[in-house]
Amino acid sequence: HLMPWGSCRQTWSREGCLAVAPPPRVCGEVYLPFPPHAQDAGDVTDGLHARNQTAFQSALDNVRNLVGSPLAGIDDQEMVDTRHLCTVLSDLISLDPATGTRGNPKWGNLPRKFNIAVSGSRDDFAHTHINDIGLEPCAHSETGEMGFNVVLGGYMSIKRVAHSVEGDMWVPAQVQPVVDVSEAILRIFRDEGARGDRQKARLMWLIEEKGVEAFRDQVAAEAEAYGRGTVVQRAQPKPTGDFTRRELLGVHAQPQPGLSRVGVHVPAGRLSVAECRAIADLADAYSAGEIRATVEQNIILPNVADAEVPKLLAEPALNGGRLSVDPGNIVGHTVSCTGSQFCGLAMVETKANAEAVAKLLDERLVTPRPLRIHWTGCPNSCGQVQAADIGIMGGPAKKFDPESGKNKAVPGCNIFLGGTIGENAHLSLEPAVKGVPLEHDILVPKLEELIIEHFGGTPRPAPSAGAGGLLAKVKALFRRD
Repeated sequence: HLMPWGSCRQTWSREGCLAVAPPPRVCGEVYLPFPPHAQDAGDVTDGLHARNQTAFQSALDNVRNLVGSPLAGIDDQEMVDTRHLCTVLSDLISLDPATGTRGNPKWGNLPRKFNIAVSGSRDDFAHTHINDIGLEPCAHSETGEMGFNVVLGGYMSIKRVAHSVEGDMWVPAQVQPVVDVSEAILRIFRDEGARGDRQKARLMWLIEEKGVEAFRDQVAAEAEAYGRGTVVQRAQPKPTGDFTRRELLGVHAQPQPGLSRVGVHVPAGRLSVAECRAIADLADAYSAGEIRATVEQNIILPNVADAEVPKLLAEPALNGGRLSVDPGNIVGHTVSCTGSQFCGLAMVETKANAEAVAKLLDERLVTPRPLRIHWTGCPNSCGQVQAADIGIMGGPAKKFDPESGKNKAVPGCNIFLGGTIGENAHLSLEPAVKGVPLEHDILVPKLEELIIEHFGGTPRPAPSAGAGGLLAKVKALFRRD
């Protein structure tokens, strides 16, 4: 369904761009800068609904789009296939049971916005730690049945950034228990959450008011009282043993014999009309029309025949333009919020800066591992800078003006360091550096210094002549995990 998005964007979007958005703001959704004429929005909405997509309840005080695993059904280390669970939860939230149409008034007026993430493996590609409800896969210690431990209250805002807390609940990875627990939490939040100070109206504040144990007992009692057979047990011991979060970009074998997934980088999550249609064409040619979005604002083409991978990697759309399969450790892991071009809250433009700065850094430095650089235009942190290796948040800065002999206000940023994702995720809550001007000749050297000091970066060697080409790229990418 990406081709119609490209058509919508060319017809209505005043800037001709589409974006894959990071969670938790819009939870990995695709978004279109709003049509210039309000009367056209109905045509966009009808087109989405015809393709089982919706923009309803994707903003304001509602439950946002569900986030699941981008590798659902194609992962050899999968613990739970999240696809059906995300679908039924999405229907719980946005499907009106009385009319069968999208737009459910039951959950349309919460105290504040709400996010739900369903993780399918130990990688936690869904980022449960920054969602109001996070379902983390975990086998029952006695029966071995696969289920979910429930974590609660993660969010980011101007007032506060909070890592989720353990909810001490476990339910089987089945539709009814997952729906019942989610519905109970939503009902309690809707009816008992604060509606005064909007900065204190998120779920975490209600949990802290009640206490985790009391909140847990209330949720369990209500979910079981629905009479649908759900029993909420205490949280189960988490998986142990070493585990490294896996890469989503590049070529990786699937458990299905003869098939691979191919992760394609979308710089700063933004697509032009031509790029949007090019990706749709690639999907039609190589992945049976299927495209998956990641919370890192990239896409995955699943179920690509191994024999077709070299041909796919040689496609013009993936060579010489913005899209690529092997973008490198810096360019390939840069994330950006909408920025001031389309968001009235942003203090700085992020998309163009993120893409340009990543290229400059990649030209100058080599890093031993992927370096996640996140940009956000304001303290709402839609770009989740606190979860990044390096987070760049728009903010005030001053620069000396030689003409006046005074420091003058300029677009700037605060820089966060050391956030992590996956198992044992950690949020970096305070900026390490404040008030850095966004001008590239100032910001890039500062980032270089930080990357070398904290992330093992080294100056990039001067390019040398030698063998290479497409064959070398294919051999490097086409590997078995």
